[in-house]
Amino acid sequence: MAQVVSCSPRFASPVKDWFDTGGNTIGIFRFRGGRQAPTTRGLIHEAPVGRRFIMARPAGFQSPPWQRDAWYDWHADLAWSARRALSGQTPRRLMLMLVAMDLRRRTGILYPVFDADPTQDDQDQTSAAEAEVTADFVDCADIVTQPLLTTGKGKLRLPQGMVAYRRPGYLTQS
Repeated sequence: MAQVVSCSPRFASPVKDWFDTGGNTIGIFRFRGGRQAPTTRGLIHEAPVGRRFIMARPAGFQSPPWQRDAWYDWHADLAWSARRALSGQTPRRLMLMLVAMDLRRRTGILYPVFDADPTQDDQDQTSAAEAEVTADFVDCADIVTQPLLTTGKGKLRLPQGMVAYRRPGYLTQS
């Protein structure tokens, strides 16, 4: 049976520089279901390849209530955000990205599952994806990443959550 263990070394959190122009619109924030709104807020993500500018959730952008019956909406928002963030920057060794919401703690958890020790490039791409998801959930949920490494083949026991990314033809969850 395959095991899933925490990756080592632990990923370093990306440097996040937040800003708000205080009234001057800097662009359009786009979210799941075609929802969008002008935003005055953004995030600058420092990466080895340079700085990236990411539009952030505008103040007052509607989110589901923190109630049990909104569990699916929170997970769907988080899965959509992670899938969008991985587009164009999917780590090579990433086999699966699970997402889970801890409604009690108001925290979204990203579980990138790697099939081998992630390279520095894999870690950088995962950090960039985390920064984009963080910008989508600013002021409504904290986002943390808990990378996992699978050893061997067979049935996997993974954390509960929704699948945001699955490498085509690679993994069948049971």
